Amino acid sequence: MDARTQPEIFLFGHFGLDRRGRGLFRYGDGGSPVPVNIGSRALDVFGVLVDRRGELVTKDEIMAAVWPGTVVEGANLAVQISALRRVLDEDRTDGSCILTVPGRGYRFIGDPPRLAVSPSEAEVQAAEDLPSVPRGVVEATTPAPRRRLRATIIGVALFSVAAVGGALAWIEGYKRHQATAEYPPLSIVVLPFENLSGDRSDDYLADAITDDLTSDLSHIPNAFVIARGSAYMYKDRPRDMRTIGEELGVRYVVTGSVRGIGSTLRVNAHLTSTETGADLWSDRFDEQISELSTGQERIVTRMRSNLGIGLVEVERARSLREHPTNPDAFDLILRARFLFNQPRSQQRFREACTLFERALMLDPSSDSAMAMIAKCLIEGNAEVGNGNGFWGAFDDRERTAQLLARAGSIAPDSEEVLGATLEWLNARGRCQEEIELARQLIERFPNNSGYYRMLGNCEILTGHSEADISLVQKSIQLDPRTPYLRDRYGTMGSASLWLGRDDDAIRFLQQALALEGDNRGLDHWIYTWLGAAYARTGRMDEAKQALAKSKQLWPFDTVRGHWPDFALSEIFANQIKHYQEGLRLAGERDHADEDADFGVSSDRELHSTLVGFTPRDAPGTTTIRTSDFFQFLTDARPVVIDTMTDSWGRSIPGAIGLASAGSGGGFADVGQECLRIKMRELTEGDFNRPIVAVGWNSERFDGRNLALRLTALGYTKVYWYRGGREAWEANGLPETRLEASDW
Repeated sequence: MDARTQPEIFLFGHFGLDRRGRGLFRYGDGGSPVPVNIGSRALDVFGVLVDRRGELVTKDEIMAAVWPGTVVEGANLAVQISALRRVLDEDRTDGSCILTVPGRGYRFIGDPPRLAVSPSEAEVQAAEDLPSVPRGVVEATTPAPRRRLRATIIGVALFSVAAVGGALAWIEGYKRHQATAEYPPLSIVVLPFENLSGDRSDDYLADAITDDLTSDLSHIPNAFVIARGSAYMYKDRPRDMRTIGEELGVRYVVTGSVRGIGSTLRVNAHLTSTETGADLWSDRFDEQISELSTGQERIVTRMRSNLGIGLVEVERARSLREHPTNPDAFDLILRARFLFNQPRSQQRFREACTLFERALMLDPSSDSAMAMIAKCLIEGNAEVGNGNGFWGAFDDRERTAQLLARAGSIAPDSEEVLGATLEWLNARGRCQEEIELARQLIERFPNNSGYYRMLGNCEILTGHSEADISLVQKSIQLDPRTPYLRDRYGTMGSASLWLGRDDDAIRFLQQALALEGDNRGLDHWIYTWLGAAYARTGRMDEAKQALAKSKQLWPFDTVRGHWPDFALSEIFANQIKHYQEGLRLAGERDHADEDADFGVSSDRELHSTLVGFTPRDAPGTTTIRTSDFFQFLTDARPVVIDTMTDSWGRSIPGAIGLASAGSGGGFADVGQECLRIKMRELTEGDFNRPIVAVGWNSERFDGRNLALRLTALGYTKVYWYRGGREAWEANGLPETRLEASDW
């Protein structure tokens, strides 16, 4: 077949792909083709998939064919796939015609394409072979802007020649809108900044800021940032933003200027839309510089943070405008990130997590959605007061591990995935691994403020509170407008408290409380720390007032409930003891009453929120008191299981540490099966062996949850030590070293 008879049209279902005319059509009543608005890149991607229908086409193969000789982010391909699915899957009821093969690529499984030599032959085949479309469907499926365009032209012809100019302007605007709609979301170019000092020898400074900002913006998740070489083609040239957008295929342009004013370095920056030419964001950054490189670094970091958040907000607004009722996965991720960038509130947090879940349902291979859902599970567990290293539900913990493992297999170098992994290590109490990963991330991404905060957290636990303060100060310097600023100042206040610098602690903690915003979840801790600091400086009235406010917010606090997480350092353990002395001076209660009747009805529920007032018994178990327990150890020689909540690394002699064995959830979850296997080993299969479940105190459900789990496994002599390890310690009874056992 020569070139004149090469097929031009591939027909499949209601659609036709014109390989020469570069178009996708929907065939309606009588075979009439209706153009489908879709970007040129998406068409190229679809062409590759159609050519190899039924085969797995790897991501690398598609990107090499569609973007030959160009380095692009993998997110760009995902955007084009989403655009294709929105069109091709509209009338399908049996899933997408483009199948995602996680971690590998895509497979087109739609109707087998038929070939037509010419457009006219395609119309004949479409009319003869394809199911007829009811009258009116073609008009209904014609994109609304095209219907309006047709109406506008008719109106011009009938009523007003003078309106032709306006109609042409509307057409031009529509074309530009369609062009920018093809560009990847979060696509951006940083044009060379201008040197306004009047001295050409200072050009290097403007160029350095341009280069650094380009590099920093590339670390925004899923951002598509034009490389430095292409951007520098526009240096010292007239700049029309719309033309630049068309030439580079980006939605946004960053421009700016640099000027030295005495000892101040001033940088102005603007974010402009290539669709409208309008400024979307602008800011001015002044930095007093004793060392030029240091001041430049601080400015670039602040610009990256502010501009990155602004860019996500702009894209989120665009997705709401263009896809208000039918967002794709990336739209949903953008909307969720926008909520995450706001000051923390429970409502915004829940809304964001719901959006990430919806995104993962639409795109099961989205490593970004997986990483962010893992963060939601980790932070959601901390929100209910369960503390570091302890999970309210086994299934949440297991799902988090699975999501991160899968995301890591798809995108092992993704900053988003690595950042979520860092939080996972923190939530599991694996501080040494957390320190190593945090240092690696800081080396690779030195301008991400969160990594300094996470590293500082572990520095505290290893007895290096001084290092924590400097790391948190660095994180504030990098991101002075973070919605977590209250947390940052609270952390510096607590670290100062551990170091015995009570005046510094009071100053930092007061700064934290003075900050605006609705992120108040840390406030009860801040008031507790303030109470201890005030008491240690002799300000007893203020100490009692601070503790009273803390008690209103969280009535479960005890002196002994402040423990050195994970017992990594003797230095930190001694610092906590000194802090406890301040709490006792302020009038904080030492421990919870193991015999307290809180008026709570008994139930068989596993409580995922571990903090709360417990009933006095647990069905199928025997509640044992401290006065009886000591002798019971000698007489009955029970198996003693410690859930390790609030653990100092010590426990009742002979206890076996099963960390998180008192988690909530359900009796059919993965934790129950793991517990069944471990208990069979510990009891040698003897279901009549006495077992004692030990949690923290009578205001935690961990010990009770464990006791209920054991009875559900069929053990007949289960005892719940309601007073828990806290009551044991308060009675001055002997303890031995406790290590976590594998289970």
